[in-house]
Formats: sequence, C-alpha cells, structure tokens
Amino acid sequence: MTKADIVNWIAQNKDIKASKRDISKVVNRIFEIIAEELIDGEDNHKIQISGFGTFIVKKRAPKIGRNPKTREEKLIPERFGISFKVGKKLHRKLNGE
Repeated sequence: MTKADIVNWIAQNKDIKASKRDISKVVNRIFEIIAEELIDGEDNHKIQISGFGTFIVKKRAPKIGRNPKTREEKLIPERFGISFKVGKKLHRKLNGE
C-alpha cells in the first residue's frame, strides 16, 4: 500500500468532505511528524502507536565489511536504523486470534 492508496481509501471510504489534495497534505504531514520525532524526538527516539506497534531508532555498532569481489576489508562506521515491534492487537489479528 502506498501513500496514494491511503489517500484514495480515505477519500472513498470515509464520510469526509475534503479534497484528495487536502487529505494528501494531512497524510504527508503525519509521516513527516513521525520522521521528525524519530530523528529529533525527546522520547528516546521511539514512536508508539497504540494497537499497531512501536518504531524504535537503534544504534548499529561499527563492523568490518568485505568487498566480495576484491576481498578488501573496510570499516563500516556506526549508524542508526529503525526497527518496528508489532503491537499485541495487530499481532493477534495477524495470527487469527
């Protein structure tokens, strides 16, 4: 599902008197807020959406990588990644409980 699919679904399935352009602005802003909070948030770089799950920023340790063609080793510096932990309600629905 894409952002455009979300916008179309809201426009078609919800009784909202707003244009697709306005709905698109709201959807885009929601994703911008999530990204901003993950980058600069004060809550340990974590976003919890009740009933859905939690996005968490995790620090990845530096490691040695290897070019498979030349076998040259190179240090890959520490970096950040995002992980997602599914919420209990969504997990139960996925598993048919």
